[in-house]
Amino acid sequence: MMRLCRPVTRLPALRSAEGGNVAMITAFVIPCILALTGIAIDLQNTVRQKSKVQAALDSAVLAGALGRQAGNTAAETTLDVQTYALALFTDQGGGLDCDPVAVTFDETNLDILGTVRCRQPTYLSSLIGHDELEFNVASTSTYGVGKLDVAFIFDVSGSMNSYNRLAQLKTAAVAAVDELLPDSRERDGTVRLAIASYNHSLNAGAYIGAVTETVTLSADGSNSTALSRYNSHNTKRMIDQDSGKRFFYYQSGTCSSWNCGKYSSWSWDTKRRFFDDTGLADACVYERTGTQAATDAAPGSGAWIGAGNPRWSFYAGSSSKYDGWQNVENQNATGYGVGAYEGRHGTCMPSGPVPLTEDKTVLKDHVNALVAEGGTAGHLGIAWGWYLVSPEWAAIWPEASEPLPYRQPQTSKAVILMTDGDFNIEHPTASRDSFRQSMDLCDGMKASSRRIQIYTVGFQVPSSVQRTGDGRTILEYCATSPSHAFSADSGEELIEVYRSIARSISDLRLKE
Repeated sequence: MMRLCRPVTRLPALRSAEGGNVAMITAFVIPCILALTGIAIDLQNTVRQKSKVQAALDSAVLAGALGRQAGNTAAETTLDVQTYALALFTDQGGGLDCDPVAVTFDETNLDILGTVRCRQPTYLSSLIGHDELEFNVASTSTYGVGKLDVAFIFDVSGSMNSYNRLAQLKTAAVAAVDELLPDSRERDGTVRLAIASYNHSLNAGAYIGAVTETVTLSADGSNSTALSRYNSHNTKRMIDQDSGKRFFYYQSGTCSSWNCGKYSSWSWDTKRRFFDDTGLADACVYERTGTQAATDAAPGSGAWIGAGNPRWSFYAGSSSKYDGWQNVENQNATGYGVGAYEGRHGTCMPSGPVPLTEDKTVLKDHVNALVAEGGTAGHLGIAWGWYLVSPEWAAIWPEASEPLPYRQPQTSKAVILMTDGDFNIEHPTASRDSFRQSMDLCDGMKASSRRIQIYTVGFQVPSSVQRTGDGRTILEYCATSPSHAFSADSGEELIEVYRSIARSISDLRLKE
């Protein structure tokens, strides 16, 4: 049996000499220390080599999967994988010796499995009889054609107007669309893209009636009735029964002074204002609240999306009501926090979501029409990115845009979130802030029952952004893994990031 440590010499004379015991111990210990050091160095080198072999085998098996997709036989694919891997193994050097890659095929799941055994020569460990270290590596890819649903989420808050960010985003997004849907690719429905853009609200577009609750109300009859209805229905699309028009509640004043002004004596009556008579948009929505807030449940009872109605503070002081009243009746009701009136959530971007499609013209038209303004309700963008690829929402979207079932064989789903800063706006009825809501939604998307890949892109994000308790930004938290989180400081970097993500997503159709 090989002995790990041997004394340098028997040193017989030292046995009777003073200090001989120390010398004998030293003679035994030093070789042991040297041997252990040698083993540690050789193990470290072997671990590095194994990591390189893993990367090489992954590439070889993926190349084989691509060949299999192209129609190569099993024998041709096996030879390709072995040849490809051998070239990469040889390039590693360091005396690495690997057997030919063993390749097997699963015709049911359309998988290709590659395994290899390698031997790495040792250097210092060979002095004690260990001439080499062995290790095994395996890699699996699928060569099925596959299907891919991808949702892009774009931050179009006001800060995107700074430093030409919006224009650079448009260029990068168009490049990503071209990468995923090249002109040479057959339009067979296997790759579909969707887009949601957000600021402090989100435009639901043509789907507003399907995702929000609608209530038709007769004349109020009294201020108390109007207040009760405001409290009960301001989360819904309220329709005036007589006119058929959508409205919101506010108060108008009647002056009891001889010289009327802001600080005069006023009495207040609750009135209805039609959206058609303002600068508000009819299709704006805010986040879902309640038990379904962090899920992808289809809109319906207990799960409606919030309709973007202005809010009115009925208990504000008279001067605040005066300011709000003037904004509603004389300034198109578009004020953000003007006295008793808050119209922010009745405003949103002009473009609604783009459901899953392979029509590049539709996708690029949406991108090129983006404008930036307002705050950043990042959780709202995340939610709608999820809805666009969720099979739970199949009845909402057009038939050709119905998302694929979760975990259907040979399918992949991905969401790409882009922002340039903090998530800083949530609806007043929400119980959690935008950051916490975003965490909850990302947790739901990444659950094993759904397996949605989340990629995140930070564009010129400041270091002062909010972080989780363990120091991660929301982009780092939401990303499926650290390798799914990207950052860019320039337009050129942003283009390359989106292209890199697009290539990675394409690989998802090949690799599990």
